[in-house]
Amino acid sequence: MAPTTCLCIGFLLLLGHGSMAELQAERGLGLEPVAPSSSCEFTFDKLQPLEPLPKLKAEAGTVEHFNDTNHQLKCAGVFLIRVVVDNRGLLLPSFTNGGALIFAIKGSGFVGVTFPGCPETPYSHLKEGYVATVPAGDSVWIYNDGGKPLEMLVLFTTSGKANKLWPKNRDFILAGSSENGRKNIFNGFTVDFLSESLGISHFLTTKLQGPTDKRGPIVRVPAGLTPEQQPWLPASNSVCGTKVTASLEDPKPQGTTLLTAYDFPALKLVGLSIERGALKPNASHASPIYNSNAQIVLYVTGGSFRRLQVVDNRGVAVFDGVLRQGQPLVIPQYYVALAQAGKDGAQYVVFKTDAYPVTHYIAGWGSVLRSFPVGVIAAAYNVSTTDALKIKNSGGWGTPEK
Repeated sequence: MAPTTCLCIGFLLLLGHGSMAELQAERGLGLEPVAPSSSCEFTFDKLQPLEPLPKLKAEAGTVEHFNDTNHQLKCAGVFLIRVVVDNRGLLLPSFTNGGALIFAIKGSGFVGVTFPGCPETPYSHLKEGYVATVPAGDSVWIYNDGGKPLEMLVLFTTSGKANKLWPKNRDFILAGSSENGRKNIFNGFTVDFLSESLGISHFLTTKLQGPTDKRGPIVRVPAGLTPEQQPWLPASNSVCGTKVTASLEDPKPQGTTLLTAYDFPALKLVGLSIERGALKPNASHASPIYNSNAQIVLYVTGGSFRRLQVVDNRGVAVFDGVLRQGQPLVIPQYYVALAQAGKDGAQYVVFKTDAYPVTHYIAGWGSVLRSFPVGVIAAAYNVSTTDALKIKNSGGWGTPEK
């Protein structure tokens, strides 16, 4: 569904590209992870939920970072923030040194992502349950036209071929200033040099630089935005027609929905995928699970997990506790997890650092145990054939406690 208003922002684009395949090839996707530094060797021996830091306020919204003192996000090769854009608020254009995946928790608006060589930014509708992709180096802006605050989670990749700078998130601002006072890229050029290059007056050049702009990265547009262009429409295989948003269905009251590059090809440009899940009150996943090709960032959007256990290769529970709404938790690749919802159930999203994630279930249909012959289970666990059959056929969705 397309909104009735839109925004046109011009950018200086230096390079042109043809097909999606050409763009992926140039950017070296998909995103092989960079080997972690030695400082990450013991980071995942004890996992902790990340607590939100005080919100950084802008004119028309807030940006919230998380306290990653143990470097769990860093060692997973990602960076996470929560952004709230007020009604008629505009998240100013910027680009980063890593791909980003946006999940809209609440509210609605629209998002524009630039691609090199494309003349204008087609916009896409963004509303609750939708995701948006932003490839590394591509500029993005978001406007809230929904009347209520637009709340989003934004996960950035900081490792992989797309980022040859350094394994740390860096955002490059194209307008205004950041929430911590950093200036936009135009501010670093002299007025004369930039004015002559762009062919505009010193006055307009100074407006681009915004040396006294204190509004922050989210500004208010009192009169709203004026329609100036068409919304996103399917095109040929040109990257200019790349669809950057998709809906992630709500699995309530219980279940999961997964969005990968098989269903949403733009995810390949950022090397990420996302899952949305829900558990009924006090219900549990009856099968432990692990991911063999991706790091996981689990974020509770509603309710809580009354108990969540994560086990490493030593057979040690590196996390055994509660995970509340608004808390993220990193679950490393191959680590095995099992969860139970709280009294109000649990709603959550799971970011995965691969566009084609591989999830393994220990029990249930298509699982590890189900694939073993009964004789192997009987010998491995020193049980009778009857009990081995019970183990083989165990698993499935858990039920609320009596």
